[in-house]
Amino acid sequence: MLWNLENTVEFTPAQFDLISTVLTIGYAAHFAGLAYFILTRKNVAPRYRSMTTMSVVVMLSAALLLLRLDISLGQAFDYDAAAGLYVLGDSTYNHGFRYFNWLIDVPLLLTQSLFVLNIAKPDVLGYRLKLGGAGALMVILGYVGQFYEVVDPLGALLFWGIAATVPFIYFTAIFWKLTGESLSYLPGEAKNTMKQIRYLFMFSWNLYIVAYIVPMLGDFGQSAEAAVTRTYLFTIADVLSKIIYGILLGKVATARSVAEGYEVDGYEHLAESN
Repeated sequence: MLWNLENTVEFTPAQFDLISTVLTIGYAAHFAGLAYFILTRKNVAPRYRSMTTMSVVVMLSAALLLLRLDISLGQAFDYDAAAGLYVLGDSTYNHGFRYFNWLIDVPLLLTQSLFVLNIAKPDVLGYRLKLGGAGALMVILGYVGQFYEVVDPLGALLFWGIAATVPFIYFTAIFWKLTGESLSYLPGEAKNTMKQIRYLFMFSWNLYIVAYIVPMLGDFGQSAEAAVTRTYLFTIADVLSKIIYGILLGKVATARSVAEGYEVDGYEHLAESN
């Protein structure tokens, strides 16, 4: 996979360790998230548990992907003692694995919010298809673009990046509309949490765009420093958009459950009216 940026640069020991460390923190955090969502699944009423199950799937797939990337990094590079650098060996590092993971996670992340919103049953399937389909299309277009991040970063990579932005804008507009409408009917605590979710969504998902354009940044974009930088950005975005997002959605579901009369152990707040 020589088209990936990581395979065209040499890393100092510090840079190599930084990439490996952030990948390790990433998969460890998602494994912790996996345990959290499994253990807290019964904190929400049965009608909301499909949302928690989706978080479990997202955690497992993301954790395994980041673990796979860390293993791939170690297999691809050998330490050259004479040069004091990590250089590409007989294997290659496949950054494209991230897109396979996102193809699973993105449709789930976009549609799991529907479980805590008041949406008429006849409309639910339509929103699932719109959000999930647009999310999958964005990932596929971005995946095609990453084949050109070294050979044509300001041409083909930019083109496919712009193409992927179209479905991104589409599903973001739908998400922003639906969650905005929810602020009129969610109970007080859930309403405040939903506001946090909206801004977290905008920040974390746009962070992916920033990471995607790193190879376009001239000489820096084709350097080892750029490879380290985008690994950090992508992993931070994963943690925010998957773990923190899932926890906040769980808080909304818990608040709604309590407001609807469901008893949650250790939840001392009284049910709130709209």
